[in-house]
Amino acid sequence: MTNMKISDDTLSKIHDISIVTVAEKLGMKLYGTGNEGRRACCPYHEDQHPSLHFSTKRGCFKCFVCGAKGDAIKLVQDQENLSFTEACDWLIREFSVSVVPDAQPMNHGVCPNDSSAAKIRGTDPCDSSGSSRAVTSALIPLPSSLVDRSLSIDSVFCRALVSNGYLTPFQMQHAASRYKLGLSKDGAVVFWQIDEKNRVRTGKLMYYQPDCHRIKSKNPTWVHTLMQSTLPSGFELHRCLFGQHLLNSHPDPLMGRGYLNERATGGAVKPSHIGEGLDGVDVSFSSFLCAREKDRLCIVESEKTAIILSELFPDFIWLACGGLQMFSAGMLAPLVDYKIILFPDTDTTGETYNKWKDIATQALKLYQFKYPLRISSLLESEASPVQKAKKIDIVDFLFEATIHLE
Repeated sequence: MTNMKISDDTLSKIHDISIVTVAEKLGMKLYGTGNEGRRACCPYHEDQHPSLHFSTKRGCFKCFVCGAKGDAIKLVQDQENLSFTEACDWLIREFSVSVVPDAQPMNHGVCPNDSSAAKIRGTDPCDSSGSSRAVTSALIPLPSSLVDRSLSIDSVFCRALVSNGYLTPFQMQHAASRYKLGLSKDGAVVFWQIDEKNRVRTGKLMYYQPDCHRIKSKNPTWVHTLMQSTLPSGFELHRCLFGQHLLNSHPDPLMGRGYLNERATGGAVKPSHIGEGLDGVDVSFSSFLCAREKDRLCIVESEKTAIILSELFPDFIWLACGGLQMFSAGMLAPLVDYKIILFPDTDTTGETYNKWKDIATQALKLYQFKYPLRISSLLESEASPVQKAKKIDIVDFLFEATIHLE
């Protein structure tokens, strides 16, 4: 299973934890009664009907739509974006598992000269208290050639953003280049997940119609699932935020300071009703977007929203979690040195906003952020009941759209 030094007795105790209890601890909404028949919406694809089944007898989960499966450790790994050892540590901590030391000493590795590892985990593995963590196995990325071969602006998605007036051809070409948008053989746009070290984690294939609506009869497909037979040896999935590779390349010198450089932007598309910096729309949103610090990040739900807003407000790094079911506190770990604001979608009950708030609260407990995490309440306070019923996002609101962008 792994080459990490975790005793068999400790693993046995971890496996004794009910996988249903673990799912609940992770914040997954469960359906059904009794432990053996519980279900949840699958976080491995955009699931409208609960297709992820839990078996407490076997201690495992399986999705009967996309085929995802694993045990409680695997579930924690994927939901929290952790390595095997970190997931075990999470379970030990959350469920107060008594650790049985391994007969052989664990190799804690060498304390790094810089604090990057400590910042990511929120703790220093070689701090003065004497506590330490095992060094995790190196992340094995997918070949970067996959991205290079797929690069294209000829997908229906890219053409639709231009034809529906969200971006100019220049902006679309620029955004596609920065986000490394790809095209699959069957016409899907490929949203590559590439981290701040330019490691290719995976890619998400999504299918769109010319009107900018997603084709809901076609579920998103993941590159790593299509490559099961040819994955690099030792490959272990660790998702990251869409656009995370931009952390080390922003601000983009071509774009200058947004609308101040009309020649560079090719004539920016901007909704006519919003004033400079959105003054008067929302105080927190306006003050955030008027600020010019280079270390500000905006996180939204959909890749489409991040792409559009990256051209409308190019002074900020726009990232996307790719769907609320896929968002976890662990995804925020590499961002601890940045000023972050979260922009949830909205709904009639406020459930989406509260889920984002819960994720932010959990992240603050796990990691040492340099600045407070902020959550925009723009849509909760300003969207109309009709807009909330459509579950609009920030792009819908800014463009006063009558359709919901997926």
